[in-house]
Amino acid sequence: MGGAARLVVVRPRVPVAAGSGAPGPHPRRTAVLLALTGAAFGVFVLVLTAPDRHAESTSTLFSGAVGGLYLGAGLLARLRRPGNAVGLLMLLVGIGWFAEDLQISTDPLVHTVGLFPRSASTGFLIPLLLVFPYGHLRSRADDGAPAALADRTLLAVSCAVAFVLQPIGVFFHHSVTPNLVLVHPVPQLRQLTDAVQLLVSAAVVAVLLWRWAAASRPYRRELGPLLAVGLVGGLASGLDAALGADRAWSHTPLLTAAHLSVLGLPLAFLAGVWRIRLGRTAVAGLLRRLPLTSRAALRAELARTLDDASLQLGFPAPDGHGWVDTDGGPLTVAPGQWTSHLERGGRRVGVLVHDPALREDRHVLEAVVTAAALELDNQALVAELRASRRRVIEAGDEQRREVERALHDGAQQKFINLGLQLRLARRRVDRAGGAPELAALLDDALATLEQGHAELRVAARGIHPVVLSEAGLLPALRSLAADLPLPVHLHATIPPELPEPVELTAYYVVKEAISNVLKHADAHTMHVSLDHADGFLRLSVTDDGVGGADAHGGGTGLLGLRHRVFAYDGELTVRSAPGEGTVVSVTLPTAVREKGDV
Repeated sequence: MGGAARLVVVRPRVPVAAGSGAPGPHPRRTAVLLALTGAAFGVFVLVLTAPDRHAESTSTLFSGAVGGLYLGAGLLARLRRPGNAVGLLMLLVGIGWFAEDLQISTDPLVHTVGLFPRSASTGFLIPLLLVFPYGHLRSRADDGAPAALADRTLLAVSCAVAFVLQPIGVFFHHSVTPNLVLVHPVPQLRQLTDAVQLLVSAAVVAVLLWRWAAASRPYRRELGPLLAVGLVGGLASGLDAALGADRAWSHTPLLTAAHLSVLGLPLAFLAGVWRIRLGRTAVAGLLRRLPLTSRAALRAELARTLDDASLQLGFPAPDGHGWVDTDGGPLTVAPGQWTSHLERGGRRVGVLVHDPALREDRHVLEAVVTAAALELDNQALVAELRASRRRVIEAGDEQRREVERALHDGAQQKFINLGLQLRLARRRVDRAGGAPELAALLDDALATLEQGHAELRVAARGIHPVVLSEAGLLPALRSLAADLPLPVHLHATIPPELPEPVELTAYYVVKEAISNVLKHADAHTMHVSLDHADGFLRLSVTDDGVGGADAHGGGTGLLGLRHRVFAYDGELTVRSAPGEGTVVSVTLPTAVREKGDV
């Protein structure tokens, strides 16, 4: 059942994004070149504008920090996720930011050139917000027609304003620094363009809030830092504009908050990239918690690791058609969820149904898939081993029943018949007044026969306890403890009937524990406790002997019991501190699973 696990994501979506997120032949190399070009361009702009920046503009340090953060964050995001358009758009936002700085120069030529890309960063920032974090716009198939239409409308309008209306408006824009290409000032055109851009920005914020309200927990984690920083910046800028820059008590703190939010936006975008490393830490924790006891436990651990409460784990249906969940019912996929197939050694061993946001943590998702496939393989091996041991145990139990029946119907019956004949011969000797020596010989023979018969009954009971099949577990345990040379206190709260494998296992555990106490413990008393609750039988055998038993060994008898308990999904433990006696504890599920169940 070996082989490497691999991830197959089904229900693929077609990326539709500004500046397509599909990687070229060398996306990482292209990203590095673009980042270096942007950095060189930024240095050139800052050096060019530093001597004569407009007095009311931002400082050279602030402009350099914002542009540099976008370039650095975009490069890291593109290197991490070369197929995702987010990193590429962040690089373009950084370059656009530096291009906008040209307009704040007091040199007429530099200022005029800078008027054309005066909204370049916004032109790339709005598509970036719309495609974050997946790298493409929402689709009608997965998110509905209204969401898909809203994204594409906002994308088209924002690009038209930034890269068409704004450049055209330069020819009609009058500014303090002379505009060398001014044809005729039209103040209303600038106001109209700014109003449209403001409405688009407000609509983008509304779309982000819409996404947040309808989002699952993993997606909210990705969107949360960005939304928080964006809202703070938007509110600060809006309040500052509403109150007016002449109010010193509000202008300075609001402007500071707006500037800090501008600095925080690239870091908020980058937070989703950094979260991959945190996800890898969670995967390491998952690996430390493996192996697990059941499929349900595996599903819970995967949901915890990926922080996705909606996650489901599916398995091939017994009839070979479709999938079933951990409860054995048909596996259902809710609208918007994604399905990742778990394959190992060329075999499909299961599926993960999860939130689509987890695709952005592809390395984490692949690591979880590998761990899940390995764990499913291990659970299948354990189930196969248990089934094999059950078959061996049940075959052995059946053979013991046959031996016990053969002894009961054969040898024991012959003992009984021979005893009757000896008694009949003894009575005839007495009636005939025969020799005392013959009568004594017959008495000795009859006593020996009865002793042998008793020993045969004990041996037969040891091979298979008939009283267990006929009367149940408690009478069988009372019979087992009846003739011992030390008192055995039995405390039990169990139903009158338990599955036969559970009763047999409990009986043999008590029998082996008593045998070990008589051989090694030098005990004065024993306590046997049985309790049934929550679908489990809990059994303990305690003695007040010398203790110090090997908790992991115990000879072939205890080893055989461990195998029997394991075969029926139970657990056996031994505690035996020197001088404190020994406690043998067993927990067994009383709903015995069918072959292949995990």
